Amino acid sequence: MSENEEIADDVLDEGSYYLSKLDLDAKAIAERFEITPRQVDAHRRRFEGKLKRGEAVETKTDLAFWRSVKEEAEGNIKVTFVSDKGFHHAWRSDLEKLDSGTLMSIFEACKHFINLDPSSRFLEYSPPKNYDPLAMQREVMKAITVVENILIERGKPAKGGK
Repeated sequence: MSENEEIADDVLDEGSYYLSKLDLDAKAIAERFEITPRQVDAHRRRFEGKLKRGEAVETKTDLAFWRSVKEEAEGNIKVTFVSDKGFHHAWRSDLEKLDSGTLMSIFEACKHFINLDPSSRFLEYSPPKNYDPLAMQREVMKAITVVENILIERGKPAKGGK
């Protein structure tokens, strides 16, 4: 990690605590945070101390957040896709459970959404720093890629590609 990408100690404390509650061992957490297992244990203990002293509160929301972090770190990314009923969010593992026809309709709806947007030609460029006016379109493009890959893995390539 570069100097600008260092993770704040408070985040490491909380992350080490919640990820350990999600059955990750110190070695696995250390790999994700790029620190040593000994540091993970110290961060976890520090957060436990904050909980005991009432300086922090354990919440279901925080646990859900760290569960999402764990899922994404394990390759189960969350995507935003379009259907005729609006925008939806799903994990890749949930999309994999859908039949190929449903996936194809998601793929086509996402492609249609992107093709209707005159700004979509700018998606091939990196997003600007600090603000991305095309963030939603980038998320839908990510969904197109994920759905297309699932279909390819099933031996049913999506028509129209990227």
